[in-house]
Amino acid sequence: MQLLPHAEIVWCDGRIVSVAALSGPPPSDGLLWMPAFVDLHVHWPQSHVRGQFAGQLLPWLRDAIWPAEAAFADPAVAERRAQAFAAACTRAGTCAGLLFGPPFAQASLQWAAERVAGYMEGPALMERHGPPELLHPASQTLRSLTDAAAGRMFAITPRFAPNLTPAGLAACGALAAQTGWPVQSHLSENLDEVHWVRDLFPQAQDYLDVYDQAGLLGPRCILAHAIHVSDREVDRLAATGTWIAHCPTSNVALGSGRMPLERLQAAGVPWVLATDVGAGPQLSLLDVMRTFVQVHRGHAVATAEQSLCRATAAPGTFLTQFDPSWAGLGTLQPGAPAHLVALPCPTIEGDSPETLLRALLAQLPADAETAPTAVVQWGRRMFG
Repeated sequence: MQLLPHAEIVWCDGRIVSVAALSGPPPSDGLLWMPAFVDLHVHWPQSHVRGQFAGQLLPWLRDAIWPAEAAFADPAVAERRAQAFAAACTRAGTCAGLLFGPPFAQASLQWAAERVAGYMEGPALMERHGPPELLHPASQTLRSLTDAAAGRMFAITPRFAPNLTPAGLAACGALAAQTGWPVQSHLSENLDEVHWVRDLFPQAQDYLDVYDQAGLLGPRCILAHAIHVSDREVDRLAATGTWIAHCPTSNVALGSGRMPLERLQAAGVPWVLATDVGAGPQLSLLDVMRTFVQVHRGHAVATAEQSLCRATAAPGTFLTQFDPSWAGLGTLQPGAPAHLVALPCPTIEGDSPETLLRALLAQLPADAETAPTAVVQWGRRMFG
């Protein structure tokens, strides 16, 4: 794993040129350098209300999240919140990601025009079963994006199956096939949600089949959670190469359950770690890594090294499908984007990557968003 407690990193024009380990032991007050984080499941319009939990998933959406997102119909609110979110991500050590936007196409067009490269975003599509001010025909919103795309890519983002009609889901699948844009949604986060999907889509075999019938699955699709999934769904995820965003801090916060990591890994389902802010309480993937190791202890192989890979290189591989210029994203390879994060190097006996990482996670402050000492984004030192 790429952890550098004592090294020289050279970059030019926003890309890593060379990385060389230095001889001798690192200084006692040295820094631990690693690739900056890549978050593939985060709701940027929920960043300012993270931690405001109201029971389980469905009551929380109704009582806390949807009222907060309604304010993003105002472009000034959307711009102010977007600026604050982008700055907070950088402070937490995240330099790229895949984002759920507010359910308004205009906010996504603002994001695409003004935000730094490395993030892909799309408005959360909602056609039914929500506040009237958030509901719009999916085909209408998608048309707004394609009309304004001008070479840009957006994420096709059905919020979750209950918010979409079969026709709306089919429109998402048709656009995905036409454009190759990424697809993101949610899968089997909560048992009440799973039962609701069964009632709304009686023709489907299960929750995953709702998306499958719409043509949404595949290597360019990532679904968050996958906690309450059947063996058939796990096999189908693997067969289609569909990715899962594992969100352990969110799952703990909403009492959703433990994702069956051991089953997904055994089947070969590709997966990454993600914050799922605002259900996740922090924008820090370090916090997610720490919780990941804790929640799977005694259930599945969940090492600290594995957690770092799934928060950096693995999500970088997903995003590189959509922009080859991001090749190497989430790594320290020469030619990769110069996205770096530095943390205080823990003092330990032994220097194996696993030992070093476990010590780092154990010594994190409760607010892990404040842990990075320096962050470099596209070769520019953002602070530190």
